[in-house]
Amino acid sequence: MSTPEDPDELLQKLPAGLPRRYAEYKPVTSDAVVTPPTNVGGYDELLSYFQERGQTLPRKAESLATLDQAINDGLPAELARPIGMFYGDLLTHTVPGGHWEVVEEGYPRIRITRNTAVDVVRVALRRLATPEPTLEENYAHVLELVRREP
Repeated sequence: MSTPEDPDELLQKLPAGLPRRYAEYKPVTSDAVVTPPTNVGGYDELLSYFQERGQTLPRKAESLATLDQAINDGLPAELARPIGMFYGDLLTHTVPGGHWEVVEEGYPRIRITRNTAVDVVRVALRRLATPEPTLEENYAHVLELVRREP
C-alpha cells in the first residue's frame, strides 16, 4: 500500500474477530505490552481508483471532501469496504488514542473513546446509499464526541 505521507509506516494486522459463542480468557502478565493497531491498510483499490484519475488521497481530514465528491459523482459501490478502511486509518492517525478493534468479523471499528466506537465499513456503506451524513459530517461528529469525553 502506498501512503504518501508515511511511506515507511508498516502495515499491522487487524485483531481477529471474537468468536460468536465462546471466548478464551487468558490472564495478562504484567510485562505484556499491547499496542493496538493503527495502520491496517485495506484500501489499495481506493488509492488506485484515484491514481487512475490523476488524484491523490492522502490520509488527512481534507481527503474526506474528495471522497464525498467522488461518491456524489458515482464512485463504484464495490469500494465501500476500502472507503471504510481508509476512513478508519484516517481516524487512527488523527484522533488521539483511536485504534482498530474487531467485534464482528468483517466489520472493524475504531475505538475513539472508552464508550464509543465507529463502525467504519457500515459508515461507508451508509454514505454510499444516502447523501447525508457525509464523511466530513461524520468526522466532525467523531471529533465532537472525543471533545465531550471526560
